[in-house]
Amino acid sequence: MLVNEQPVKKQPMKRVILTLPLILCTLCFTYCQHSNNNNRTPNGFLQPEVNPALYQNQTKNISLQDSAIVRKIHELDCYFEDKVKIGFNGAVLINYKGTPIFERYYGYKDYANKTPLTARSTFQIASTSKTFTSGAILLLLQQNMLSLEDTLQKFFPNFPYKGITVRMLLNHRSGLPNYLNFSEQYWKNKKAFMTDADVLQMMIKYKPKVLNAPDVHFRYNNTNYVLLSLIVEKISGQQFCDFLHQNIFIPLGMTDTWLYDPFGVRASATKGYKGSRWLEDEIVPTDGVYGDKGIYSTVRDLYKWDQALSSGKFIRPEIMGLAYTPQSFEKAGNKNYGLGWRMQDQTDGTRLIYHNGWWHSYNSVFNRKISDNTTVIILSNHYNQGVYKIQPIWDILYGNGTISTSEEESNESVKELNSNELQEIKRR
Repeated sequence: MLVNEQPVKKQPMKRVILTLPLILCTLCFTYCQHSNNNNRTPNGFLQPEVNPALYQNQTKNISLQDSAIVRKIHELDCYFEDKVKIGFNGAVLINYKGTPIFERYYGYKDYANKTPLTARSTFQIASTSKTFTSGAILLLLQQNMLSLEDTLQKFFPNFPYKGITVRMLLNHRSGLPNYLNFSEQYWKNKKAFMTDADVLQMMIKYKPKVLNAPDVHFRYNNTNYVLLSLIVEKISGQQFCDFLHQNIFIPLGMTDTWLYDPFGVRASATKGYKGSRWLEDEIVPTDGVYGDKGIYSTVRDLYKWDQALSSGKFIRPEIMGLAYTPQSFEKAGNKNYGLGWRMQDQTDGTRLIYHNGWWHSYNSVFNRKISDNTTVIILSNHYNQGVYKIQPIWDILYGNGTISTSEEESNESVKELNSNELQEIKRR
């Protein structure tokens, strides 16, 4: 029987000891709103070599009074003012070589009431949420509480799909069916929000057809990250939102970041809009599912997340190096996927590490040149696929042709949408 309107029962709270001081973890209230020695994969692919030194930057602070920096800021102002003229509504923070040089807020949190965006207005970051799910798993890995080669039966004994490991969930090589597709058939009560536990129970009960055998192809798939969030809950004994708050958000000072609850949306939340008439986007049953999406945040908080990951003090460099190492094994080229991160290699030997997002009318950009501590963060609450076209920003920062970006993520993001949303986009 599927869980739908009844809350999922959780196991008793366990203590999870992580690397940061855990004074904050003694808080007893909820923050929810409502070694594998084989160097080859099973299919014979060589495991990726990890080079942590590639991701340790040596940047120095720059002066905002420097004439070259002043010019870049002016060019960025002009660029985004032009974007606003064609419909951009959102927040921007750009950190250049270790120094935030540009932070702006354009448009409305609530269009109907003309409430302007502020630094504390929170946006649904969609699939950029996957970086936090990956981070939670990496924290547990760092404490030897799981292995990337653990199979799903270790956590869910009745799980009907064999041979799938934690690593295959992280790098999207599981071959599992996408819940955004099979839930259209199996979730009967369209007025009820489904949960992660419901997704798991549908897979156990109905056994929807796999996309391919495990570890054969890279297929970007939201089901993988739903299952990862359930693994975090299974190991820690905490609700996923509690784990994120106590072990990531609060220790890093991300006070404006939270996990969505359709029954208790926070006052800081922006509204998502679509089309030239600024129609407020509707929520759907899958909005109750998290791990793959569901986090609300600000550009300032995402900058804190970026800096924590780059510091080498939150998660050890060798573990982050593994996350930033190509793991899709799909084909030769400069684009790849690691453990919760996309990447694109540059001609100078550096690597862009990024993960954008698209859900309902929200677009998020989280692009990072971590070899010199440069980050581009854009959050929008008015649907606009052009948000992902950020090559001009990198040209302003580094000069034309120095950095090459990809719009592949915006195409992949279409696959995250359910059929109803796809039809809505076609009507625009």
